[in-house]
Amino acid sequence: MTSFVWHRIATAIGLLACSGMVCAQEPVDEALFDEAPPAIADNLPPDPNAAAVELSDSDTVGVLKPLPPEEAVRQPTIQEEMRPFNSRRIDLVEALVQDPKEVVFNGQTYRLKNPERVRVFYENEQYPTVWTQETKLLDNFTPLKRLIADAPQDALPSARYHEALINSLQADGEYEDIIAAELLLSDAYLTLAGDLANGLVNPRKTHPEWNAETVSDEALGEMLAQGIVSGDIETAVRTINDGNPRYLALKSRYNALTGNDTAAAEPVSANGAPLPKVTLKPGMSHEAVAILRDKLGAPASDGDANYFDDSLAEAVKAYQKNNGLKADGIVSGKTRNALNGSKKSNVGGGGGNADRLMINMERLRWLPQDIGDTYLLVNIPSYYVKMFRGGKEIYGSKAVVGQRGRQTPAFTDKLRHIVMSPTWTVPPTIMKKDKLGKLRSNPGAFDGNFEAVVGGRVVQPSAVNWSSPGASSYRLRQKPGPRNALGRVKFLFPNKHAIYLHDTPSKGLFNKNQRALSSGCVRLQKPEELANVLLQNTNWSADRIKKAMSQSKEQWVNTPEQIPIYLVYWTTWSDPDGKIQTAEDIYGKDGVLLQQYKKALNN
Repeated sequence: MTSFVWHRIATAIGLLACSGMVCAQEPVDEALFDEAPPAIADNLPPDPNAAAVELSDSDTVGVLKPLPPEEAVRQPTIQEEMRPFNSRRIDLVEALVQDPKEVVFNGQTYRLKNPERVRVFYENEQYPTVWTQETKLLDNFTPLKRLIADAPQDALPSARYHEALINSLQADGEYEDIIAAELLLSDAYLTLAGDLANGLVNPRKTHPEWNAETVSDEALGEMLAQGIVSGDIETAVRTINDGNPRYLALKSRYNALTGNDTAAAEPVSANGAPLPKVTLKPGMSHEAVAILRDKLGAPASDGDANYFDDSLAEAVKAYQKNNGLKADGIVSGKTRNALNGSKKSNVGGGGGNADRLMINMERLRWLPQDIGDTYLLVNIPSYYVKMFRGGKEIYGSKAVVGQRGRQTPAFTDKLRHIVMSPTWTVPPTIMKKDKLGKLRSNPGAFDGNFEAVVGGRVVQPSAVNWSSPGASSYRLRQKPGPRNALGRVKFLFPNKHAIYLHDTPSKGLFNKNQRALSSGCVRLQKPEELANVLLQNTNWSADRIKKAMSQSKEQWVNTPEQIPIYLVYWTTWSDPDGKIQTAEDIYGKDGVLLQQYKKALNN
């Protein structure tokens, strides 16, 4: 044994003894100009004083709050008095010093799924043996067996958590390789808890920009330690996603489809019956209309469930809008397939509706455990932006998102600023491809609507020799107005991707069913409504907002609170009322994620 190993062991023994995409690309379709900024700096207030005017009393600018002092030594949750003398603790320390990636139990080698997470747990708790004592296995692993047995309810395979081995163990049984059993049991618990809290797949494999906070190894270890102390290791794991009704709705439908008969998986009611291949239209009577009502949760107002009345037609249109379908109120073809959860899935070339539910449950696990009481949600495939407060939707708008070659990235941030009557600085790519040629042939082509800017000096575009080498120093900036590429208002959550929400003069785009048309930023059909919602209970009345959105100079306004915004990529999701919705996989992400997920399942 090396001197380093002995040093680590001695140190541990001493502790035991002492304590016990970018927007900047060419525009498309109806938009004459795109929303892309040339740089992140263009989405920061031009004058600190200008932004500070609108700050609430509770806000501060440029002031760093002191961090709380760190504890000199972390105190373990499992106290020394709860640890009866166990000579095998030294063996545990020695095993962990070796940083094992695998262990041998009864002559068979087992790979630890999360060796670093296991090491952190034992190190923080000062090396207790929590599942074993001397050569015996304690009976506290029985709840762990139940957790592992129920893992398939969350689309997680029990085999991933050493199920066969753990099911073979006996409480109070004598085992020669007891330290290996100790490590494998902790590995199973910490891996399962981590999978439920953070997901199996690193989200950056399909969404490189994803940045949501995860549950740390330290926090997962603390969960286990608290369970050991309280005598209940089960409840904390089972309730990891209980605060997310969207997750529970997908989980329920997944279990109904896969046949897992569990309390968490409520069976699909009559709305699970498939719609027959018959076209259903408003005004007709047919027994299939009753099935349609059950699927949409739209009871008959006059008692005749088989009659397709106007209220049902509106429910069908709402479903079609939310799922990227033609909102005509007629149930046939794509609408019928979507309602039936067609097995003709676009996920990985097959696998049906259950696969889509599985990977979208995974996407939900990527979100923070607490997403906040008030937040904005941009679901990219659904072409929709919503705002929630207290679990209720308080704002909704159609959206235009990035085209496939210029995708809107999935990430999280906080909305901080509203810019009324914004200017638009032409991005370099658009300047080169779309504007420079016109300026060289007709220097006055953009006079009036645009201005040329260099070093803080503003001139008419016609005053610049756009064929000279020095022309590259000029930026072309569009003035506020009804034809501004950003419309009348934009909403900023400053980020390295230079992505934001904004108005648009190209209103006709919102009539399209397929709205992946921008260069990355998100265009809103109802931007003024969002401004009113964000600034309610302030001195910004609706009239003042409307006036500010129609002035000749841009105005920065800080929101009264910094509201979390989540740009997500959900192709199957649940509305607050529990209805399952689907959308086209516009960027082809589902198949990639399914492949990554199944690979992780087999690891």
